[in-house]
Amino acid sequence: MKTDTDQNKYKRRKEAIIGTAHLLDLEVLVPDRTVRLLALGHLARNSAPSPVNQLVEPLTAINHLVVSTGGDMHQMMEAVRKIKEKNPRLKVILADSLESPYFPVGTLNQSNKPAGVERIIPVSREMAEASRSLLHHQAGILTGPGGGLAGCVAFALANKIGIEATVAFTITNFNMNLLDQLLQ
Repeated sequence: MKTDTDQNKYKRRKEAIIGTAHLLDLEVLVPDRTVRLLALGHLARNSAPSPVNQLVEPLTAINHLVVSTGGDMHQMMEAVRKIKEKNPRLKVILADSLESPYFPVGTLNQSNKPAGVERIIPVSREMAEASRSLLHHQAGILTGPGGGLAGCVAFALANKIGIEATVAFTITNFNMNLLDQLLQ
């Protein structure tokens, strides 16, 4: 006998496809909001065939991209530069650690941020851990500290936006490999 939990295990998640990247649609985390929240990362592929009529969306479908500052900083900044070339209207927001920042708040004002970055938002370790817990318990997504940082900023942004928009955030390091998936 199958239980509801067994049946839920095999239910396909709702996805958005941009290029060859599969982004998880996290509508469960933003109920009754006009904003769409998408998780971007290196996802395990389902062996079941995808529906033939699944819509592939353009990169311009994303209005805001929240990226954690974890990982290889040079690759991340190169990927940010290139994604802004392809979609100049995209607002890229960096989620940085408050305790161990790549961009210390005291030395960096918002007018002196890296090229292509709309804003840098510091996130406390506690808030990042709360975001990781929310992703795990509400959406069934396991992610590391970087995903917690980006998730925290994306959740706050999705909650604050009062217009129809798409907010994507990284659950793994944003690098050239992940960017290539979006651009294919």
